[in-house]
Amino acid sequence: MQIDRYLLREVSVPFIGVSSALLVIFLTYSMTVFLADASSGLFNPSEVAFLTFLKSIIALEVLLPLSLYLGVILGMGRLYSDSEMYAMQAAGIGEARLLRPIIIFAVTIAIVIGLLSTVARPWAYRQVYELGATAAASSEVDRIRAGQFYVDEKAGRTIFIQSMSEDRRRLQGVFIRSRDNQGLQVTSSATGFFEPFATEGHHKLVLVDAQVYKTVDDGPNVLARFKTLSLFLGVADPKPVGYKVKAESSLNLRNYQDSKEKAEFQWRMSTSLSALLLALAAVPLSRSLPRRGRYAKTMIALLVYASYLNFLTMAKTWVEQERVASIWWVPGLLALMVAFFYTPWRVLFRRHKAKQSYADR
Repeated sequence: MQIDRYLLREVSVPFIGVSSALLVIFLTYSMTVFLADASSGLFNPSEVAFLTFLKSIIALEVLLPLSLYLGVILGMGRLYSDSEMYAMQAAGIGEARLLRPIIIFAVTIAIVIGLLSTVARPWAYRQVYELGATAAASSEVDRIRAGQFYVDEKAGRTIFIQSMSEDRRRLQGVFIRSRDNQGLQVTSSATGFFEPFATEGHHKLVLVDAQVYKTVDDGPNVLARFKTLSLFLGVADPKPVGYKVKAESSLNLRNYQDSKEKAEFQWRMSTSLSALLLALAAVPLSRSLPRRGRYAKTMIALLVYASYLNFLTMAKTWVEQERVASIWWVPGLLALMVAFFYTPWRVLFRRHKAKQSYADR
């Protein structure tokens, strides 16, 4: 039991460190992307935080297997580089005995990854789609902040409001630029008033002393002044998200025969198996001669992981394109590699090289 706890600590500490570092990097990147949308008025700060949280849940199914893989390599690599592994073997503790706590730890993490992939992943995607639909349907003025340009590419409209009251009803320095098939229109006003839900299905924006400049492709340009100009903004209900493969529950995907549904279901089922296989592959990849260094094979291990993830992603795409029937051949290749690493003759060869290294010193 003492050895089990010792090995668990050696593996879990780098696992926690690597997973925390990867998660912080991903959160920083995701927040940067969503803040760009927030600056244009699409999302407010609370929605940015929630979207970042959802994206982190989705990313964990990829980050945790990598963290487990590197955690085992770094933890076991230190034991090999400091000769502790060879001391245990000299005391009669074989590698098969040392695998037990690592397998238990890997199976636990694989179960968590499986739950994230099959349950949390579709829920998170559903929330992302619904939040995006709600943001797209929200009133422009509801999301605009004073002193910033708001660009709505779908509507072809740019809005700038210099300042507004706390209740967001009194506006100062209103600028609206819009373009459609008929030409370009620029509307400006020193003051304005916003009345939410003035009519059923519409907000009302009243501009005082407004100026409207409009260019027409097949006619003369128009410049007009209005003492008051009322604009009605439609209150759009969020459009139904509809069917999304990534947001569909795993139980429903199991019965689908379409290629995209099959690829998504197989991907979700493969994540926990991939994590377990990678953890088993990490043990032989961490083997090194004494004093060789705990990072001696880290680059080789990263190449193995990058190749596996690339092949798995490529297989998923091929299933979607109906070029292959499943993605299971990729975990099968990794399982064969793991079996090759654990063949007895390789273990004996490693021990022979270690004895030669001790004899040469």
